[in-house]
Amino acid sequence: MFHAGRRRTALRRGLAALLCAGSCEIPGVHVLAVAPEQAPRTWERFETVGFVWPDVDNPFDPARVEVVGEFEAPDGRLLVMPGFVYRPFRRSLVGGFEKLAPTQRPYWMVRFTPDAPGSWHWRWVARLPEGEAASPWRAVAVAPPSPERHGFLRVSSEDPRYLRFDDGAPYFAVGENVSWYDGRGTYAYDDWFAKLAAQGANFARLWMPSWAFGLEWIERDGGGAVASSSLGNYHYRLDRAWQLDQVIEAAERHGIQIVLCLQNHGAFSLAYNSEWNDNPYRDRNGGPLARPREFFSDPEARALFRRRLRYVVARWGYAPNVLSFELWNEVDLAEQPGGTAVLDWHVEMARELKALDPYDHLVSTSTAYAIQQPLWLLPELDFTNLHFYAWNESFAFPLAPDFSTTPGFFLARRAPGRPALVAEIGVHSAGPAETVAADPEAIGFHDALWGGLFGEGFGTGMAWWWDNVVDPNDHYFHFGPVAEIARGVAFHREGFVVGGATATAPGAELRAQALR
Repeated sequence: MFHAGRRRTALRRGLAALLCAGSCEIPGVHVLAVAPEQAPRTWERFETVGFVWPDVDNPFDPARVEVVGEFEAPDGRLLVMPGFVYRPFRRSLVGGFEKLAPTQRPYWMVRFTPDAPGSWHWRWVARLPEGEAASPWRAVAVAPPSPERHGFLRVSSEDPRYLRFDDGAPYFAVGENVSWYDGRGTYAYDDWFAKLAAQGANFARLWMPSWAFGLEWIERDGGGAVASSSLGNYHYRLDRAWQLDQVIEAAERHGIQIVLCLQNHGAFSLAYNSEWNDNPYRDRNGGPLARPREFFSDPEARALFRRRLRYVVARWGYAPNVLSFELWNEVDLAEQPGGTAVLDWHVEMARELKALDPYDHLVSTSTAYAIQQPLWLLPELDFTNLHFYAWNESFAFPLAPDFSTTPGFFLARRAPGRPALVAEIGVHSAGPAETVAADPEAIGFHDALWGGLFGEGFGTGMAWWWDNVVDPNDHYFHFGPVAEIARGVAFHREGFVVGGATATAPGAELRAQALR
């Protein structure tokens, strides 16, 4: 461990010495980067911190300042990670609510995860309109991985229905959505993750919405006028980014893989959970868009989102326990522009993510309706992300809450040759009260877990209503048996086919499912 206060003091002194050697008005670009005392191992985070001179008004805009870390592997490969502006905070729980206080001013950071043992070399490169500069190359010795480290998750080449880790270890996702926190903030995840891990669960899905981990939003003053906007400049939301750091690190400690959803539908919808009135992309709030649907085609909006992707990869791309970056939650509920604009947007942004990310995390997106659509077929998206609710305001699925075969019904519609996950499933979409009323014994919750397993998904069906149904009703015990039966099974090597079981019992109706 290293002490952030001493680290920053040393950096400031070093930078002052660098800049003031002679006149304190040395022109050009200057970089100071150090690696605080660490003993890095393969597939574990290695952090470098520093400063870049001159300061710029918006360090989140790569046109004003672009910082990258270059990391040369023992075999000569060069991995490049974007740098990002970081600010540390201190958290406390006061009256059941999380309070955050900054502990230092912002500074630059580059995070990196070595993927092989041996002698690595690294440096920073900074590019500004005033010029370019680099820090000296430095060496770092990387030890072999610890036994519990397996690398990043990949689509298996042996059976593309399933995932496996870099070292070949199997993975089957067991978990739920925990998309945002309650009043406890990050402390809520300390609670939820511990309960999930105690049952062997190893998956969670997070959002980055305005009310939790989102990087871009507005603040209004007492009169309702826009007081600030973080559109393209995330300074006022660095506390949210710090919170997401804590949650991803907590998930890692508990062995939980994260699907990180970058954009929720309500921000660009006029009909479904609409937040358009406070969206910083709206022209009335200083943004470039008159209508939500323009987000998919407006050049400025696309450039701003690519900037956000850069920050996301820079800050969280190091993490082996980020299973996937999910571009949208239920993009079909956003205002639709017509034509191929939504498809074109996904192609562009998925390619941008893959170009920025040296670790090639999986990329996905999701739709509200589990009907086959062109998005699923895009080669840029790595798995089919399905959502299903048995009841909503428009229809009731006839078998609910019996979900024993429902996930398999939808998983069979996956895009050919790729994995699929029922990443949201629930008995009722309207709310927790409606869900409990329709399914008081949690039959749907239970069956959705097993249905994902026997439906050839790479994970269980992932329940919604984590904070107001699953947790208060203590449904966690349902995860344990599924996790136990899947533990150690090399799904990606078994060549499973569906079927091969029958069951009968006097006076009872039984349905048997099997992977053979």
